[in-house]
Amino acid sequence: MKTKLRTLSLLLAALLASSALSACGSEPVNTDNGGDTSAADTSAEAEKGYDYPTDYSGDTVNILNIEDIFSMHAVIDTGETNGDTLNDTQYNAVRKLEDMTGITWNETNVDLMSEFSNIVQQTILAGDDEYDIIYQGSQDFYKFTSEGYYLNLLDYDEIALDQPWWLASYNDYNVINGKLYTAMGYSNFTIVDAICCLMFNQSMMENLNLELPYDAVREGKWTLDLFNTYLKAGANLNGDSAFNWTDSGSCVWGISVPSNTGVQWLYGCGEYGVVFEDGKLTITTGSESFYNACDKIANILGATDGSIYLGHYSGDDAAGSYINCFEAERALFGLSEVAKANRMRGMEYDYGVLPLPKYDEAQSRYYTSVSFPASGVSIPVTCQNPERAAAIGDAINYIFYTDVWPVFREVTLESKNLRNDDSIEMLDIVLNSAYPNLVEIYSIDSNYMPEISAKLRAGDSGVASVFASHQSAIQTAIDEINDQ
Repeated sequence: MKTKLRTLSLLLAALLASSALSACGSEPVNTDNGGDTSAADTSAEAEKGYDYPTDYSGDTVNILNIEDIFSMHAVIDTGETNGDTLNDTQYNAVRKLEDMTGITWNETNVDLMSEFSNIVQQTILAGDDEYDIIYQGSQDFYKFTSEGYYLNLLDYDEIALDQPWWLASYNDYNVINGKLYTAMGYSNFTIVDAICCLMFNQSMMENLNLELPYDAVREGKWTLDLFNTYLKAGANLNGDSAFNWTDSGSCVWGISVPSNTGVQWLYGCGEYGVVFEDGKLTITTGSESFYNACDKIANILGATDGSIYLGHYSGDDAAGSYINCFEAERALFGLSEVAKANRMRGMEYDYGVLPLPKYDEAQSRYYTSVSFPASGVSIPVTCQNPERAAAIGDAINYIFYTDVWPVFREVTLESKNLRNDDSIEMLDIVLNSAYPNLVEIYSIDSNYMPEISAKLRAGDSGVASVFASHQSAIQTAIDEINDQ
């Protein structure tokens, strides 16, 4: 009997809250965005035991994975102990896998931007069985699956995708026509690191006598309108003549965001442009709710009162970059991925993390996107023993769920980076807000969302013409994917 994905995952007490499509509309909704958002008790799962595969003792299982990138944790086998708690826990987890199964885990890590895609293509097109498991991300995902590079994971009972060490709430929305080619799980923490969130300077906010927004988030009142009041309160020329970046300047913006900002705020409103309905992709870009969200977002992003700083991408450490602006206390808020918290261990001021704001209080839940480095288990068609690959892929995710995830969360995300219990609670809400970016995953017209974002940054909410010019191409792409 083939593995069947569950709609609601027990996992999401620890990480991503289960998402389901509304029966009366296209908005992806969460059945429960409140209640206990603490980490799952993985020790309970460990006590139940796990049936480790031992039929492959003596075999070497070869893994292709990316290197750590953008402060994100991609490497699984750290290769050696060095005294760092997370590093050593990962190392010991892989050794445990080898002890329990008898296999040798042989991981190759390559640069995502310059090497990974070429290696995957060359290996598979040459019919080379060099890799048993490839950790595939959303970059080039559909290009590879449409060319038949990967096997359907749902064909293998050895991979228990209905268990909490797999991210069912994310994986469910990548099953089309009964096929799943990449499964996100706990063995690769890019799925956590790549989640988009808000950072805010708590010390600065307290000095401005602004109410900390934690209760607003808990009560479902963290909306674009409320958020905008904070941005305007945070903007301050502070002796400068204008809101222009200079290294010696002192003006403070409401928020520092990357120069391509726009689409992230639509995602916060639950407007992803393309969603699943009845197991098929469908367009939601032209809906009334989509255009309403554009109106509010354009009003915020187009402000010239110091609310918004559009920072460059020349490097996180470069003066004037969107990350540097926030870290240098030149912005009250910063937009980033969770991974950027890894940079902030040395900051002397208190800071916190928040989910992206909702469109309004009527919105059922918070939403956020996951960027392309997030990677999951795929089995290449050239793998000579896919049953073994599926079994070992399942086992490594189980061990990382029980042994490594608690350390990753408590040591890396909590103790070192986030300074208070409120922010730790907010982090859980952020993780519970993730929803797959289907436009990116399936390479659906790579131009139309950036064009919409450009209009929103210019304060122009008239995006209907952009959608109209791309609608035919979007529909063609969706039809091709749905018929795959």
